[in-house]
Amino acid sequence: KRRFSETKQNIQIKYIKENKKKYVFYTAVTSLSLSIALTYAYEKFVLYKWNRKYDYYYNPNIKFFQKKEKKEGKKDKKNTTKHIILVRHGQYERRYKDDETSKRLTKEGCKQADITGKKLKDILNNKKVSVIYHSDMIRAKETANIISKYFPDANLINDPNLNEGTPYLPDPLPRHSKFDAQKIKEDNKRINKAYETYFYKPSGDEDEYQLVICHGNVIRYFLCRALQIPLFAWLRFSSYNCGITWLVLDDEGSVVLREFGSVSHLPFESVTYF
Repeated sequence: KRRFSETKQNIQIKYIKENKKKYVFYTAVTSLSLSIALTYAYEKFVLYKWNRKYDYYYNPNIKFFQKKEKKEGKKDKKNTTKHIILVRHGQYERRYKDDETSKRLTKEGCKQADITGKKLKDILNNKKVSVIYHSDMIRAKETANIISKYFPDANLINDPNLNEGTPYLPDPLPRHSKFDAQKIKEDNKRINKAYETYFYKPSGDEDEYQLVICHGNVIRYFLCRALQIPLFAWLRFSSYNCGITWLVLDDEGSVVLREFGSVSHLPFESVTYF
């Protein structure tokens, strides 16, 4: 028995030595194939899969309504869309870094806001705009006030959650950048709350139009979250003063970007980033 065991062991060792290269090759190929298969499955079914129930935060009782709909049958409903039009504020005074109340619109910024108001009136002709939302910062308030002249029936609503901030740690990081982790955490919570206030599927029988006047970082973050793009990519986009970003949400859970940061309505000499 002992001799037989030793002989068997020697044969196994000899076989492994002779076929070591083949063994390593097949092991590597198997591992690589498995890795590729898992990566493909993750990208196809998890990472890049569109989530139509993105507004779960808006309707916590969604499962209840789904069961009710299944039991009673789906009622015929007109397909509706929700149009969220985000406008970055106009150019403002940048000399006062620490004093937010002094960051008022420049003469150029007022001109940009006025031209943008005219443009919005043209593209939203005969569309019902009952409310214009804006951040609590003076430059956004002034921009909203100028634009509101072209929508006399719209009420102005101040939303501090729309204030500028750093919504997420960006990747790649800008050169010589300094970020405060606690500040990012606070800004992220606030800006996410703002996002969840406006971005949800339409539920009425008519198309909805919302005007939101806020800031570049907020708009770029909203864009990433609405299109289900990695949130750390928000700083890879550039948004000019009074640029128009237009997103369309339908009642089936789709989100379409009609335009981002468009300044085609502004004369070339009036296009500014700062």
